[in-house]
Amino acid sequence: MPENGKWRNGMRVEVPAVFGAVIAELHERLLERGSVLATAEVLDGGLEFQARSILAETFAVLGGDVESPLVTVDYSDPEVLSAHGQRSAVLDIDPSEPLMAAEVLFGVALPLVADAVAVAGGRRRDLDVARALHHAIWRRFPPGAIAYVEVLRDRLRSSDREARLRLARELHDRIAHGIAAGVQRLEAAQLRRPDEEVAAAIGILRGSLLDTQDIAVDLRAQVGDSELAEALEEYAYATGGRGTLPVHVAQVGTVRPLSELAREELFTIIAEATRNARTHAQQATAVNARLEWSPTALQVTVTDDGLGYDDTARKPTSFGLRGIAERARTIGATIEFLNAPSAAGIRLTLQFAGSGTT
Repeated sequence: MPENGKWRNGMRVEVPAVFGAVIAELHERLLERGSVLATAEVLDGGLEFQARSILAETFAVLGGDVESPLVTVDYSDPEVLSAHGQRSAVLDIDPSEPLMAAEVLFGVALPLVADAVAVAGGRRRDLDVARALHHAIWRRFPPGAIAYVEVLRDRLRSSDREARLRLARELHDRIAHGIAAGVQRLEAAQLRRPDEEVAAAIGILRGSLLDTQDIAVDLRAQVGDSELAEALEEYAYATGGRGTLPVHVAQVGTVRPLSELAREELFTIIAEATRNARTHAQQATAVNARLEWSPTALQVTVTDDGLGYDDTARKPTSFGLRGIAERARTIGATIEFLNAPSAAGIRLTLQFAGSGTT
């Protein structure tokens, strides 16, 4: 209903006065809270527009002009949500601010609207007012906050991908190239004047060159649109050969959809665990990566069939293992480091939301 409109049943409310009173009190309350959505002069333009839309919808529902929607929250227009999220991100408005403003708006508008409706209709309709106002607010603010969070998550994922690709390029184009150039010069010198120590140095550098190239490949590897197991199979194929331990991927249970963040973090964890096995496993012949899906959780086990590790040389505080633990915490997974003959590696458990477990 327009701000100067009239209800179908003949009752008239001084809508402009109600709108003005709500906006003025909302502005005052947000100023008291030090909200970024209010300056000394004005209320945030986007918030004021939303508040007026909410009040208009509330009066329209109470007047019988429109029906209250069955589904409170409307996520049906992703483009609008994305634009709202981008705006909030550009302005650096924390999603808690609009949600707090929505709560304040409800508290401010409820008595003012209820009083206006009572005067116009001759009876109290507080419950109807509360329902209509709640629906109008809830349809708008939570989707906006979710859209903003999604924008931040996309930025985080993009930043991580860009950092990995940039590091891979630096390793391949600068570090690996420099090692290769040094090896070539040493080999030329070795041809002119053979020396056992130079030969040993060449062997060490060639090993370091292969390690650097492998790390660059690992950093470029991503799940993308593939399923996790499929991406792991491709990774195992791409990084196999040259004497490295083969990786066998197995999957049991019914696969459940995972977020992009979870898939990429799990992939990176498994790749790091594989790299650890290839580097440190004693007398191992293969690495086994097993994905076990259940209705409540995904359990990932990455182990080698070697003799186990020397605990003095491989500690949970080492850089690689610490990185695995940090990535596991990022997605809410638990991690256990295993060290036993034929079963050294990691065991990760990712509980699914709503599974009733912790």
